Amino acid sequence: MILADPPLHHVGIVQPDEDAVQAMMATLGLTEDYRGYVPQFQATCIFTRAAGRSPIEFVVPDGGPLERFNKGAGGIHHLAFEVPDLAAVEAHFAALGSPMLEERSVQGAGNFLCNFLRPSATRGVIVEYIQIL
Repeated sequence: MILADPPLHHVGIVQPDEDAVQAMMATLGLTEDYRGYVPQFQATCIFTRAAGRSPIEFVVPDGGPLERFNKGAGGIHHLAFEVPDLAAVEAHFAALGSPMLEERSVQGAGNFLCNFLRPSATRGVIVEYIQIL
């Protein structure tokens, strides 16, 4: 089976700016592990250290539709699951009539490819699938 208990890779939270990210990280006792910019989504993505757990990804939009997420206030945006073969997952959902958000996977903010299942397939929950490179 293509999707048999995929592990949670991270939870994505949109924040309106980096000051909000730093404030939330301080409140929760989190520290930054790495960051990257994803031009496809016009966003800086800041991943926290996880020490064997799933990290939090703070997404800071730089224009584009994510800037308007939750009326600009940000909030929990997506759950990301790790899969061994992203192309197979994309084909699986296409065969079910639920194509992914992007025509093909894109480079994520880290050492992975990613694509999002359209929220209409999950009653509004945004789900990201990633494949580690």
